[in-house]
Amino acid sequence: MTQNHQTQNQDGVWTVMLKDGCGNCNNLNSDPNAFHLSDSLIPQQRQRSPFDEFECPHFSRKLELFPKWHLPLRIALILNILTFIYTFIRDVIYPFLAANKNEFYRIPVLLMNKALPVCALTLLALVYLPGIFAASFQLHRGTKYMNFPKWLNRWMLMRKQLGLLSFFTAALHALYSLCYPMRRSYRYKLLNWAYQQVKQNKDNAWIEDDVWRMEIYVSLGIVGLAILALLAVASVPSVSHSLNWTEFQFIQSKMGLTALLLCTAHALVYAWNKWAEPKLFVWYTPPSFVLAVLLPAFVLLGKVVLLLPCISRKLQRIRRGWEEKVTLETMNSEAANL
Repeated sequence: MTQNHQTQNQDGVWTVMLKDGCGNCNNLNSDPNAFHLSDSLIPQQRQRSPFDEFECPHFSRKLELFPKWHLPLRIALILNILTFIYTFIRDVIYPFLAANKNEFYRIPVLLMNKALPVCALTLLALVYLPGIFAASFQLHRGTKYMNFPKWLNRWMLMRKQLGLLSFFTAALHALYSLCYPMRRSYRYKLLNWAYQQVKQNKDNAWIEDDVWRMEIYVSLGIVGLAILALLAVASVPSVSHSLNWTEFQFIQSKMGLTALLLCTAHALVYAWNKWAEPKLFVWYTPPSFVLAVLLPAFVLLGKVVLLLPCISRKLQRIRRGWEEKVTLETMNSEAANL
């Protein structure tokens, strides 16, 4: 095989050398038809090509794959697995043991679609829960210049990843819900419902409460998912860098809490009047929608407490640089001088 080599002579002219497989070098400049490339045509430093960005660089240490996503992914995965197992025991194992009913067909779609909203709502609540802890620390210490605990600092640094995972699971929940009418089991149940209606001689199966419940909770879910999509787009670096601090805070804080409120209301309206039905408390365990709203309700309640005028004013003063200890020391010194 012949290889090309380039050397530079004293006259500043690049000479193209051909090296054959035996190691012999042939100088093309000895040929009258040889060509020369001057220094003005080829720069001393090699120009970067568009393909250089895809070349694997050489590093002294091995780079990690998405290091900031390790813990958020583990949290989301563990939360999904635990919720899925909880729903599996209630909706599949219990009917099989209590009534010998085969409900294993629910696993691919129905059980997954019950676990996903619980995970999405909990992850979204975990995004805003550290803000409540941070505000509590600032109110307790009376200053913003003291460092947060390491666990809280790490938690606050991964809020972006938790929010994106919440949006991802919420989008999967929406897709699974849209697939409900395409399931064969749903078509069989629809035929059974129609047969039972005819058998009972009912000409109208309209139930006003169910109609309103479905319309309201679907609408709340769509609006909540749309706001989550807007938050996800605003988290893209190219978009977030184009926003000023006021705009970014409004989107991530105000609109994020609005999305949390809408998604919590979505779960509450889905439950409707099922909270007091004893048959839903299988083996004395609450339904999944009860677990889904616990942490979001706590976060929303904490935000309402922080919005009280007596607490909000002090918190705003602290975040603007006011320190309670400095003020007390100044007052004590003035009283001593008197």
